[in-house]
Amino acid sequence: MDIINSVWGGMHTAAAVIALATGAYVLMRPKGDGRHRSVGRVYAAAMVLLVLAGIPMAENGLSAFHYLSIITAISIAAGMVMIWRARFERDPKTRAGLVFGHYKFMAWSYAGLVAAGAAQLATRIAVAWGGMATFWWAVVAASLAICGLAALWIRLSDRLIIRRYARALDAGAS
Repeated sequence: MDIINSVWGGMHTAAAVIALATGAYVLMRPKGDGRHRSVGRVYAAAMVLLVLAGIPMAENGLSAFHYLSIITAISIAAGMVMIWRARFERDPKTRAGLVFGHYKFMAWSYAGLVAAGAAQLATRIAVAWGGMATFWWAVVAASLAICGLAALWIRLSDRLIIRRYARALDAGAS
């Protein structure tokens, strides 16, 4: 089985591996320090390369995967713009909202990355066992499972992040 059949496929795969590693690192560590920022920039750059390298791989026209990459690109761009704007925001509540928005967009971009990887793996296994008739079932099942777990994890993490910024807002108000 030929998994990487072009330079674009190789770049796409390498960027995915880098994004998976750096994204996990950033999401598991404390937020906002210098390491978070530097590794986060590597994650964002890898995600942009991942999306761009996927475009020329559309041999038979754009598929659902390519349209989902547009959502990924928008999520990365929105997350980066929010954190950039937060650096210049003077109002603590607005700043906290922008930082929280950054977290949400970036966390969901990572969830989408993991879901895409799981769908890729699931389709290879399903098609090998059950033929092309199982392709879309494998995509949907893998994607929904990962996104469901991500929604739960992000929701639980929201409380910790909201608490952190609530303390910062309370300290700024006094």
